[in-house]
Amino acid sequence: MYPNLRYAFYDWTKIDIAALALVQTYGFVLALSFLLSGWLLYKELKRREDIGLLEGVLTKIRVGGPLSLLELVINPLLGAALGFKLVYALMHPSLFSGAEANEVVFSTADGSYWGAAIFAALFLGWKIWEKNKELEKYPSPETISYYVMPHDRVGEIVIIAAFSGVAGAKILHLVEFASAENFWTELLSGGGLSIYGGLILGFFTILLYAHRREIPPLQLMDTLAPILLLAYGIGRLGCHLSGDGDWGDPNDMPDSRWLPDWLWAYRYPNNVIDEGVKMDFCGYPEAFGEHCFQLEQAVYPTSIWEFLMASAGFLLLWRLRPHILAHGLLFFIYLIFNGLERFIIELIRVNPDYLFLGIKLSQAQFIALALVLIGIVGTIYFGRWQYLLRKKPIAAADKTTED
Repeated sequence: MYPNLRYAFYDWTKIDIAALALVQTYGFVLALSFLLSGWLLYKELKRREDIGLLEGVLTKIRVGGPLSLLELVINPLLGAALGFKLVYALMHPSLFSGAEANEVVFSTADGSYWGAAIFAALFLGWKIWEKNKELEKYPSPETISYYVMPHDRVGEIVIIAAFSGVAGAKILHLVEFASAENFWTELLSGGGLSIYGGLILGFFTILLYAHRREIPPLQLMDTLAPILLLAYGIGRLGCHLSGDGDWGDPNDMPDSRWLPDWLWAYRYPNNVIDEGVKMDFCGYPEAFGEHCFQLEQAVYPTSIWEFLMASAGFLLLWRLRPHILAHGLLFFIYLIFNGLERFIIELIRVNPDYLFLGIKLSQAQFIALALVLIGIVGTIYFGRWQYLLRKKPIAAADKTTED
């Protein structure tokens, strides 16, 4: 396992770059998933625009004026905050990869004042350069109008999804696992994320954004459906590579003649949460830190299984998307697939169970069942429109309403 990229780079090259300890493996993989998701979202929105399903929105902005006082204050402050910690982290990477990392990150004393000054100047200089470029084109203040296409908003959508998703994942984790004694520890920890919390809060936040930006919500939901599956799968791959505790129950049948150990029964050596028993040989120099543990008993590597299932679901929905005529149908098919996949994997995954109406299931299984039911209802409803649009495309299109 690779708790951070220092481990991964050393394992691949036998070269030790201490600064790579700053980049946690799970966070790095999650960032890659957002970048890939943004690119796919851009491609799919462009496809829908090219065939006339989506249109731009006329927008007016004020240009040509000087920088506001707020811009002159906020930009250097953001640069100073970033430089204060980033330069210090590059100079002392070991402090940000150990147990005391949270204390260092939120400390007002641990930082580089030179780094703060340099980054403040860079951020302010960049903003001034942008404004000067604008003034070359618009030397005097004026209001201009232009059309903003949905694909132009991909950057905003990805950023909103990232922040709301992480916030929702953290909130649901705190609801399930935090107590008065460990609340702040759980809140400030880099781990402890519940995927369904991120999905729920991210979904409603993006819907609100789409409504305000006049992007048809059902079309955006369909566009995101296969991408959400792929992003989920890549996130689970990050869980596996870092060994963050997202694994299954002990595997009582550890011997497999046709599957490698990491795909059937794995002990997660060097896992990032230091779970299990101390290893006789860590495989890495002592300077790498304390991640020298592996599970006492091999477990089902459920995170890698979820990656494979989510990838298969993505390919299926991606192939289906050009054939879906009823806006909303693809998203509800996604809900069924998502719920079934998670419900099944929870059968062999480490999670506490809860008793509700005489049924004992994990929190994720209750949510998964709800998603499946919602997905079935939505698929039946929108499936009817799909049938009508295929049989009588013109007449059905006249009867249905634009989303």
